[in-house]
Amino acid sequence: MKLIFITRKIDRGDALTGFVFTWLAALAKNLDRLYVICQEKGDTSGLPANVEIRSFGKERGFGRLRQGYELFRLSYRFAGQAAGFFVHMHPIYAIIAWLPAKLRGRKVILWYTHKSVDFKLRLAHTLVDRVLTASPESFRLLSRKVKVVGHGIDLRKFAPLPNPLHQGEGRYNKRVSSPPRGGGEVGRRKFRIISIGRISPVKDYESLLKAVEILVNHKGVKDMTVEVYGRVGLPEHQGYLDSLIEFVHNADLEDCVKFQGELSYEFVDEILHEADLFINMSGTGSIDKAVLEAAAAGLLVISANEAFAEPLAKISPLFVVQRDEPEKLAEKILAIKSLNTGQKQSLREQLMPWVRKEHALENLVKKIIAEFKE
Repeated sequence: MKLIFITRKIDRGDALTGFVFTWLAALAKNLDRLYVICQEKGDTSGLPANVEIRSFGKERGFGRLRQGYELFRLSYRFAGQAAGFFVHMHPIYAIIAWLPAKLRGRKVILWYTHKSVDFKLRLAHTLVDRVLTASPESFRLLSRKVKVVGHGIDLRKFAPLPNPLHQGEGRYNKRVSSPPRGGGEVGRRKFRIISIGRISPVKDYESLLKAVEILVNHKGVKDMTVEVYGRVGLPEHQGYLDSLIEFVHNADLEDCVKFQGELSYEFVDEILHEADLFINMSGTGSIDKAVLEAAAAGLLVISANEAFAEPLAKISPLFVVQRDEPEKLAEKILAIKSLNTGQKQSLREQLMPWVRKEHALENLVKKIIAEFKE
């Protein structure tokens, strides 16, 4: 079988889209040919030989109209050679590819995982044959076209350390694209908390910082460090990052909290292995792959994301918290930190099978291909 995969960016090290590289590699193993059409092409080294990549021109400076034309042209060119189109996340790509697909009698399947619903999504939903999503909360239109299939986590990349007792004891290395801000060098042999994601108000980093301030300045917890990996989501979010850094300074947390800058996707698994707890306060409402990657890699997690409320609470109420409740977040951090080694390992052994069962990349690939065989 041959398929067409349309996505925004292909770059193996990109912090936000690097995971797409692993999806392509996994799909290609199960296909005769995979044609990839992307808005922007970066480092594609290491992909299988049966993957052919064409860009519609952002990295070449093409404007939106030129990009739209190139996407339509490439879609028409490849439509006759493949069983259908798998469109990743962006409804406008599905809208543009729909006519070439239908002229050739090909399926269009949209992958979408976000609570946002706008006109473009509604139109794309009307046009496509199927919508695949990671969880019920990740697609907010009621439709028979929608199928929940779980996320696609590369369990080979995000695997626990062979000896779980070494979790959180890896060496400290900087693998970021910008200098750290807001703190001194983070020491080892401390309880290490990390959060990975773009810096924007929807991520509610202020609740995390307030919880840390409670623990450090009011409860006397000194053997703890916090590292935040990510860049500002939009230029207008720079002020939000500046306000977080100012809070750290005013609360005298600079020896504890560090903003590390953007983390290359190639090193995410290594950073996870060097930590003890992953915290995600995101309010996006869709299932966040960063939490799944952390759990798969052997970390304990705390999330405020509503998409995780039910599955995480079934394992432990310590893993679930509400946004804008720093006091309760502080309590849960301290409770997890206070668990003994056996208790922590028991919780890890419940988290990891959940990710393997519900969100393994190999399973997702089989489900995607099956859609084009129906």
